[in-house]
Amino acid sequence: MAVIDTSVHSVSGVQPVFKVKVPVAWIIGFGSAVLALTTMMRHGFDDAGLRLASEVAWRFASFVSFAAAVAGPLCRLIPYSAFKWLNGFRRQLIWSFSACYAVFLAVMLLPNTLGGVMHEDATFGMMLFALFGGGAAGVIAYAASRQAAAQLGDKSRRALLSVAGSFFWLTYALTGLAHLSGPHRPDGFYGLSLSLMIVALLLRFTDRFMAKLRGTSEPRLQA
Repeated sequence: MAVIDTSVHSVSGVQPVFKVKVPVAWIIGFGSAVLALTTMMRHGFDDAGLRLASEVAWRFASFVSFAAAVAGPLCRLIPYSAFKWLNGFRRQLIWSFSACYAVFLAVMLLPNTLGGVMHEDATFGMMLFALFGGGAAGVIAYAASRQAAAQLGDKSRRALLSVAGSFFWLTYALTGLAHLSGPHRPDGFYGLSLSLMIVALLLRFTDRFMAKLRGTSEPRLQA
């Protein structure tokens, strides 16, 4: 598992008192939660603050989704050591996105329990979106695990990742497109978000095309 190891080994051979290993996914997921909580606190946990926190969590998860989507293609397409290390973080980035998306869903549903709209007034579309989104995030998290590769086989694992990843690509791409062409206030983020989704798609197509030319396949996820 790709981790951040804060231990320090002394030259004299003295062992450190603390040896802490923290998965990258925990750090990124915790950062998303802190960002959303800080946004809510700045607005006194009112309805506007809760909705803004949901938007912030959505945007943060979109950037993590982009990083998870392009990490593999970048480390294979660009033969430099500066990008090779990304291959070891692919699983952690996938789990990071699942954690950030879980934070977004929790914050999105929070007004139904703390104020604003009441639980019985929550729209069916919102609940359906949370159900499908949460299920897809769970599928991605499981498909990236070693258990999935051992139980399902590498081809089935890749298929699950591709289907769930396509769902989130469409979600972010269509959301960005809707805000660019719909009756919404101008917001530069959605143009950036849509651009990133297109870049990720082009990188993955290029990666597959080059793999076909080389007669190779995508390497397995590394811990």
